[in-house]
Amino acid sequence: MSGLKIFIYICLVIVNNAQFSPQTILSNVKPMNIDLNPAALTQQWENFKKENGKNYERLEEILRFDIFKNNLKLMFDHNQKFLSGLVNYHIGINQFADMTKEEFVKNMLKVEMPRGRSKRRIKEHERFRRQIVDRIDWRDRGAVTPVKNQGNCGSCWSFSAIGSVEGQYFLKTGNLVSLSEQNLLDCATDQNRGCNGGWMTNAFDYLKGHTITSEDAYPYYAQQQQCQSPYAPYRISIQGYETISNEGSLQQAVATTGPISAAMDASNLQFYAGGVFRDDDCNSNSVNHGVLIVGYGSESGRDYWLVKNSWGPKWGEEGYFKIVRNRNNQCGIASYGMYPIL
Repeated sequence: MSGLKIFIYICLVIVNNAQFSPQTILSNVKPMNIDLNPAALTQQWENFKKENGKNYERLEEILRFDIFKNNLKLMFDHNQKFLSGLVNYHIGINQFADMTKEEFVKNMLKVEMPRGRSKRRIKEHERFRRQIVDRIDWRDRGAVTPVKNQGNCGSCWSFSAIGSVEGQYFLKTGNLVSLSEQNLLDCATDQNRGCNGGWMTNAFDYLKGHTITSEDAYPYYAQQQQCQSPYAPYRISIQGYETISNEGSLQQAVATTGPISAAMDASNLQFYAGGVFRDDDCNSNSVNHGVLIVGYGSESGRDYWLVKNSWGPKWGEEGYFKIVRNRNNQCGIASYGMYPIL
């Protein structure tokens, strides 16, 4: 065999053995260490309770510890798939680790699309299409407040609506103000049910005839209370709102308008810790969680939406998650986009 042929053969061997899997491209991303050893499980349980302020009666603790162990087994198995490049996101212990999936869905996912009411849609020919950037992150442009936490209250709809108002107010005035979710929770009660669920356009309808103030003036308590009208320097209302129903229009809106309120089926998002979330079992026609889309981009060849959640900065990627984009409207993420007009 000639020298040239030997060189070509060696190159082919190197290429064939190179690990160009999506997971290798993620390189140094390491999922949370989940140890299923009995002694380690007990220690992880104690750490979980301490970090999340959990206290149980004796029988309740037995039940919760059993659920916790089952969830850790699920996390371990999933993360092995992540390390093998079979899935593109990893999961880990967070504040929901002592809850079954059914409990999580029932207690945390309470966005409610209005029944018997048609959505206002922007027809495709009505949205002016223009060249847009391949990537955008409105956090880098100062239009997104720090991640907040809805706590044990089904108020995701309020956090989603407030996030898009905050973004539009910043883009109009140059002033980023953390606005009051509690204000909406207490006062936007027409067709919303406080901690038991609501919908973002119901909140926008309220804001067309009323104002909200800052979080400093009207702080969050994670429970519905009597509507108040505190004196405050900020009194913000909106003129109207627009809605979006597909990924093409959603990308146009995120690129040119700012952060966009959205809804999705988040039933399997419970333990997300990082990467590009993909859930082929979610229901795109049945959404249950309100979120805020603050950008989009691509990671290792996978298009994603960058989404701000309302489960605190310790959840996910410092309170955010990425969900796969341009994959048949994953989990309904683009079906109910909406943003206010100030």
